Amino acid sequence: MLIDILFFTAGMAMLYFGADWLVKGSSAIALRTGISPLIIGLTLVALATSAPELVVSLQAAFMGNPSVAVGNVAGSNIANISLVLGATALIWPVVADSRTLKFEMPIMVAVCVIFFLMMLNGFVSRPEGIVLVVLLSGLTIYQIRLIRKGYNIGDIPDELEEVISEDQINTLASIIKIVAGGAFLILGSDLFVKGAVSIGTKAGISDAVIGLTIVSLGTSLPELATCVVAAFRKKSDIALGNVIGSNIFNVLAILGITATAHPLTAEGVTNTDMILMLFLAVIIWPMMRTKMKISRIEGGFLLTIYISYIIYLLR
Repeated sequence: MLIDILFFTAGMAMLYFGADWLVKGSSAIALRTGISPLIIGLTLVALATSAPELVVSLQAAFMGNPSVAVGNVAGSNIANISLVLGATALIWPVVADSRTLKFEMPIMVAVCVIFFLMMLNGFVSRPEGIVLVVLLSGLTIYQIRLIRKGYNIGDIPDELEEVISEDQINTLASIIKIVAGGAFLILGSDLFVKGAVSIGTKAGISDAVIGLTIVSLGTSLPELATCVVAAFRKKSDIALGNVIGSNIFNVLAILGITATAHPLTAEGVTNTDMILMLFLAVIIWPMMRTKMKISRIEGGFLLTIYISYIIYLLR
């Protein structure tokens, strides 16, 4: 068990650093070509920061544990809202803006509904995966057009701001970061999935529950850490955008690309899991519309849901 925990921990660390290097290396090269920082943030940074979840899901699918991949997406969406938003709001209320409520929130709910409907037969086919990727492409193109028309659809990600602030962008160093980041992601995902599956198997947990708990929590830790630190600095407004964007990307990109590469069975991911994911996506909408924020009491409610859900899964 100790070696499994070491594999899991080492894999998670490699996923973090691999994604960080991939973001900075690819963003630096894109900046040299004159691409808008907002477009880079919307495309390269969004994809690279979700790379850990993507390679973990692909690794699980091709290792013969497709339920881990599906459980990872559903579990990450549940954790993002109930754990990340809940913990953040408990520290400092999460404030919303009108753009998020009018544009991003309805898209997240619609995407979760699509995921729910696809899961009714317990299987995500290759054609369904392609549909999700096409939807992602359409959404990205639409957002790029808004940027080019001068609409502000969001702030430049912190990772990209660090690259922009550098006095000189070294092409060779950027290429090395991309190569090293990709290698860390591949090796880290292998260690992470093997460690998680081994830990879960020895504890008598099914693949689906491993994905819904151990894997989804591990891949959600970066978002949790970022949002909690921001909350302590009384800047919790970034949490809502991070969570909503991550949930949309989880379904359209992570599930879409993985199912396109390898059709996914979801044995063990139940209607209860999917209904909870959909419920959480819907419930934060009225929470935000009341006073344009998630209060500490509401944050405590969301966190209680997550703790209760984990207890229910591991009972």
